[in-house]
Amino acid sequence: MSSKDAPAGRDLLAAAWTGTDLLVWGGRSCQQVNAPCADGAGYNPTQDRWTALPAVGAPSPRGWPTAVWTGKELLVWGGEDPLAGTVLGNGARYNPESRTWKPMASLHAPSARRYQAAVWTGTRLLIWGGDGGATRDVALRDGAQYDPVLDRWEPLPLAGAPRGRWAHSAVWTGRELWIFGGLGCGSDFQGGPMLCGDGGRFNPGTGTWTSLPTAGAPTPRSGHSAVWTDRGMLVFGGSAGHCQDGSSGPCRDGALLDAAGARWSPLPPASAGRSGHSAAWTGTQLLVFGGELSGCGGACPVGEELTLGP
Repeated sequence: MSSKDAPAGRDLLAAAWTGTDLLVWGGRSCQQVNAPCADGAGYNPTQDRWTALPAVGAPSPRGWPTAVWTGKELLVWGGEDPLAGTVLGNGARYNPESRTWKPMASLHAPSARRYQAAVWTGTRLLIWGGDGGATRDVALRDGAQYDPVLDRWEPLPLAGAPRGRWAHSAVWTGRELWIFGGLGCGSDFQGGPMLCGDGGRFNPGTGTWTSLPTAGAPTPRSGHSAVWTDRGMLVFGGSAGHCQDGSSGPCRDGALLDAAGARWSPLPPASAGRSGHSAAWTGTQLLVFGGELSGCGGACPVGEELTLGP
């Protein structure tokens, strides 16, 4: 990728693919260590060219923001200003065609948070859970859905929702939001956050939550990946106190929850455990890359693939 006009180096940024361009915005440590970033750019791979996003109307500087592409706009919401020690509960919409930012409504929006789950349904942005504190962790179990056409938020119901958590996974099935894992499901004997090994399904059509089954589910973990396939939700890796093979730390196991949300089936173990990796479903294979690796004696592969059998 060309480095000409590329954004400064950073981590914890927002990114989305529009169908033609990669849009990146925000993040942390682009000017100084821990300082929040307030800029971004679009990358066109056909032209191998970066174009800066306008600064006028953009969200305030932040890391850990949520970002989704609606088919027309980039929605950026939430996150943290690490220098100020505050989490954020606002956002803005960027239209690449007009090259303009517009603020998102604040009425009925979720409270300020970071590490929240976010999915685009095709018509709505769904936000759920997250950490409500920058200096003291607060596990949240609420959320809201945002309609960009009406610029309106509607709170999600609390009845039946999973326990509060952050750093959990989320997938959109085409009909439902599925949540699994994360941190904040209670406190351990030292007062630290406990890992979560459960989850829930939210159906916007009925406005109801349903618990995911726990029998056969992956052990409690965070830093795992979750993708939706025609067979169901694939959960792989992540960091756990107890992996399926008895080890701890980055796990090399995972499981498939069938499309009906009724039964978990174990995945074959990978050659190495990993946490904080990236993952994508190609239509036939799960591809994973990077992350914190373990269990391979310093000769870890950078990536692996899993093909589901019939």
